Amino acid sequence: MPELPEVETTIRYLDSKVNGKKILSITTSKKKLRKNLHTTNLSVIEGSAIKSVDRRAKYIVLTLKPLKYLVIHLGMSGRLKFFHKKNYTNEKHDHVVMEFSQFNVVFNDPRRFGMFFMLEDDQELHNFFQHYGVDLLLDSINYENIYLIFQKKNVSLKQILLDQRVFVGIGNIYANEALFHSRLHPERKSNTLSKAEIKQLIRSCRHVLELSLKNGGSSINDYKSPDGTLGSFQNMFQVYQRTEVILKKKRYPVKKIVQNGRSTFFSPTLQK
Repeated sequence: MPELPEVETTIRYLDSKVNGKKILSITTSKKKLRKNLHTTNLSVIEGSAIKSVDRRAKYIVLTLKPLKYLVIHLGMSGRLKFFHKKNYTNEKHDHVVMEFSQFNVVFNDPRRFGMFFMLEDDQELHNFFQHYGVDLLLDSINYENIYLIFQKKNVSLKQILLDQRVFVGIGNIYANEALFHSRLHPERKSNTLSKAEIKQLIRSCRHVLELSLKNGGSSINDYKSPDGTLGSFQNMFQVYQRTEVILKKKRYPVKKIVQNGRSTFFSPTLQK
């Protein structure tokens, strides 16, 4: 599933290509996504110019002129593809095609858990995103507030990192890697952390997310950037899907457990 680094990589590429450009036409397939394409009259945005390309949590938000918001979620397996017109032919699982003067942007989603819909104004945008938590790639951090949230919850560190009401878009891979980087055990309860440990955990989360972004995200299943480039952060995983971790020429075993239906990888020796 694309997480913050993969979505951020996508919007940075899109911003360089579509910002200021006019959507000439938009066509959709007959297949349902998580949010039915046919409940939204996307044709009303034909002729609109793209004013900005932004990210809210794991959603891609295109601000249009006249004012509307086109919102895209990549779901489990979705991606946006960029083609010069002469090079585009419809492929399996292409569900939305946005036509511009010289190129097409295509939403492809084999598993169809993605979303592609409109919000009409600023109030709808606010209402849709108001319950999401801290964005560690964008937001300033109030460590005192996060400490209070951790104190109120009696859940594992892995679980709180995946709670979208607390943090957005960390995802399973990056939670594993951040917990290892901070040397904190994934089963440890959130309300047992000191303020210093919380600060270290947040810094580790940011470090891992920023390092992944620098390397184009993780491509272990479906993810590619809009131009088809694979990410390379999967080659830098310390514990995720590993059997051992090597530090300073020493080998430490990596253990796999299941938490809330998700695989967790950690070093019992190094993480406390």
